[in-house]
Amino acid sequence: MALIFGSPKRPVVDKDDSRNDQRLALAKEMYMAGKMKIVTTESVPGRDIQSAFGLIVCRSYVFDNAFYGLMAQAVDVNADAIVGYRESVSFHPEGDKYYSCYGTAVRMKKLK
Repeated sequence: MALIFGSPKRPVVDKDDSRNDQRLALAKEMYMAGKMKIVTTESVPGRDIQSAFGLIVCRSYVFDNAFYGLMAQAVDVNADAIVGYRESVSFHPEGDKYYSCYGTAVRMKKLK
């Protein structure tokens, strides 16, 4: 019968779960102030990488949650930039979008 009537309905999820999340608010504030660099290239122009913390990934049904969640993860490991940033979106058959943002969290060398 499941084939005739389709898959069971998923529970309703609050898609705006960032309202009370202080980590996302801090990450957004850092990004808007220019304190966190995010680039699609392998390095930040004019800066050298001191250390790499590895790949970080954040996924959500809301793009802002995925994007700022990625930055919050970078802040958690004490990174000050994300290099090799990529994003993708998957479409659920029922019409929902699922966003994935990922990149490599790095610490930059101090400016001389």
